Amino acid sequence: MEILIVFLLKLLGNTLCTMKNICLTREKFFFSSLLAALSTTVYMIAVVRMAKSDGILSIVAICTATFIGTLIPRLVVKKSEKEKLYIFDITADNINNGKEFADILRSVNIPTKTSVVYDTMMIKTLSIKAYCANKKESKMVNKVIYPDFKYNVYVPMSLD
Repeated sequence: MEILIVFLLKLLGNTLCTMKNICLTREKFFFSSLLAALSTTVYMIAVVRMAKSDGILSIVAICTATFIGTLIPRLVVKKSEKEKLYIFDITADNINNGKEFADILRSVNIPTKTSVVYDTMMIKTLSIKAYCANKKESKMVNKVIYPDFKYNVYVPMSLD
């Protein structure tokens, strides 16, 4: 029974510590500090309890709880994150194909920005920026993009 309590305390402590790190990277400093204090408190209680219990089983319980307590919060946070903005930076093989492709994207309400550019042979062509608000739109662009186009995809920020 004591080992189960040590396991649960360490699991809670590591979960709090992982959440602290996530908050810290998101610049939520007050909440991060609060989670750090709670994590340390729970950890100290677990250490005191561990000292009273069977050595090797407590160590195994602590290690297992550390693994689970670090893995699970990140998976939960990742699952609950908002969609990301995907930006396609596309260069068409020629200006007519570029116009046609930009019209296809606009017809399905994907915001686009076009500009005339020149390729390496100094031939006028079209540069297209497509702004996809989610993975579904991003997959649609990948599906319809012309094979001779050159492109890069950027994921600059989360939509908040």
